[in-house]
Amino acid sequence: MTTSASTTGTLKIGDQWNAITIIAHSQTHPLKAICEFTENAIDAGAQHVKITRRRAQGKTYVEVVDDGRGVAQDAAGEPDFERIATHLCDSMKRHLDAAQRRGVHGEFGIGLLSFWALGEELRMVSGGAAGLRELRLVRGERHYDVRPVRGRIATGGTRVVVGPLLEATKNLVTGEKVARYLSAELRDRIRRSGVAIEVVDSVARRQLAVVPREFDGDRLEIPRRYPTPLGDVNVEVYVRGDDAGGEPGIAICKDGTRVLKDITELLPFQHAPWTDRRLEGLVDFEPLTLAPGTRSGIVPDEALDALVASASAIEGDIREALSSREEAEAERASRQLLKQVHKAFASALADLPAEEYLFFDIPKASPALQGRPGVAGDLTAEGDARGRKPLPSSPRPLLAADPGPLAAVRITPRAPRRQPNDSCLFTATARDALEILITGGVSFTWRIVSGSAAIATDGAVCRVVSSSVGIVTVGVTARQGEIEVTDQVDLKFVHDPLGDGAGGRGLPGYRLEADHGQPWRSRYDSSKNEIVINSAHRDFLASRHAAGKHRRYIGKLYAKEVVLTNFPHESPAEVMERLIEVTLRTEDAL
Repeated sequence: MTTSASTTGTLKIGDQWNAITIIAHSQTHPLKAICEFTENAIDAGAQHVKITRRRAQGKTYVEVVDDGRGVAQDAAGEPDFERIATHLCDSMKRHLDAAQRRGVHGEFGIGLLSFWALGEELRMVSGGAAGLRELRLVRGERHYDVRPVRGRIATGGTRVVVGPLLEATKNLVTGEKVARYLSAELRDRIRRSGVAIEVVDSVARRQLAVVPREFDGDRLEIPRRYPTPLGDVNVEVYVRGDDAGGEPGIAICKDGTRVLKDITELLPFQHAPWTDRRLEGLVDFEPLTLAPGTRSGIVPDEALDALVASASAIEGDIREALSSREEAEAERASRQLLKQVHKAFASALADLPAEEYLFFDIPKASPALQGRPGVAGDLTAEGDARGRKPLPSSPRPLLAADPGPLAAVRITPRAPRRQPNDSCLFTATARDALEILITGGVSFTWRIVSGSAAIATDGAVCRVVSSSVGIVTVGVTARQGEIEVTDQVDLKFVHDPLGDGAGGRGLPGYRLEADHGQPWRSRYDSSKNEIVINSAHRDFLASRHAAGKHRRYIGKLYAKEVVLTNFPHESPAEVMERLIEVTLRTEDAL
């Protein structure tokens, strides 16, 4: 007979041993097991933990020894191993008060079962009133043994020995791998507790200190803490370099212990910027609830909701910091690229006929001034365009004095340009070897050294005008008794679209301008002496994947604008000839 009455009841474990077996098998990472033993030592206040991999009678063992408080004692003052073995899933640490819980992580009471992923047997030794006692657990067996043992633990804490190691794990658990795993897994716990962890691999004869992992990249300038109703989220994000080692990804941590290697394992974080493989770092949120079985998952509860809610602010700051960094890197790259392009074109234009390439000025020292004491001419401390170094000048006197004999004459302006039929006014100044101005007793003779132009002179000044495009070289000779010195400059007459009569223009810079969907690649802005490059053009975008290709693309645009600016009225065929002429002389440098 059936009944439709409703019933209620309480969930129970049908087979306790089967439940214990399921929990033990849910922990599959052998290095995680060693990490569990190390964290138990830190929870017990240890300041030094020694992890040893050794071999005995052909079998491999792992030993973890610490100097902490040891296993909690029972009423008789002995290590309470019986409670540990009979209260699985009910850790003694759960019953500590708030002050005692500070800095303690254990809460599930299943950490010891992780040895099933590591070896065949676990032996835990700790001291009590009557000496040392040992807890023995065997993988796959439901019974435990507690017995007194002889000897002592030099550090006074706890010793855990697991072994022999399983065939599947003995080659995975090496001293180097243990040290590397703990440096990442316990990065901030090590820093906060100050514990020293030493790994001794007697098999490989290596001794390693576990140093908290340092991220390889540059840290992003974002806040370190983001508030939530449950506490602060601690964030560290770094941008990896091209040669960075290790794996990228932002880890999830709980109070200094890594829970997930990559935050994108959580569904709410499977989008940019978290998926950006340039990034590494960590997000640490202490209220998170760990999945008890694996200890490498997060329970979806209000703590996770609080973390997800804080993500929008973190994401915005990461994007802004990345954008600022990319802009700065692009600016640095542009400056470096422009320097390379200028060097290539300075060399090319110096090799081409100056009377044909008029528009852009390449600084050169005046031949008349080279080697004269006290006059730097166009030579800087770094030298001129051809690498010549200036001669050191004599020191200036502290007090004004009468000038000495004539040593140099200098024409200003140095690199003028004018439109045809516009005049240019030049002034000559005479100086002695200490660069003191000579105001009297010097005569000046002006002349046109080369080119076609009219000249009108009046002592130290002259005016030059020409009706045709080209270069006019103007010279002056200064005389003082038997002493003569000379100087000369080039005056360029060019069709300047602005007609502003400005002084010389050096090689142009460049700037990027995104003009989506437009076919133009570049144009020359004469008002700023800049080449404007369309950064949205498909060819520009395609070139950016390789630095050399991008540099050559910019160089070709530069060559195009140099040719079009210098030869605005030539036929297309002549312009193409000039373009080949320029690119031939720059391609090796680019």
